[in-house]
Amino acid sequence: MLEAARQSGGKYKLGPGTLYDNLKKLLANGIVEESRRLPAGEDPRRKYYRLTGLGRRVLAEDISRLEGVLREAKAVLHGTKAKMA
Repeated sequence: MLEAARQSGGKYKLGPGTLYDNLKKLLANGIVEESRRLPAGEDPRRKYYRLTGLGRRVLAEDISRLEGVLREAKAVLHGTKAKMA
């Protein structure tokens, strides 16, 4: 929750219900898994998660899709592409 707020400059505040519901879905779909390694200097009572191979592929596809959306928006902004109604 804190990391989401930090990365968004405080604009996005994630509640525990949203966080854990989404984490449960990501785990069920094989996108993330619980990490077997404890990051150096971190609290051993906490759970840590990491992307699976599938999760990395899904993330790469989503990044590519979002880059396309961004290219389209920039083209409209710069007047090199007509706006869609």
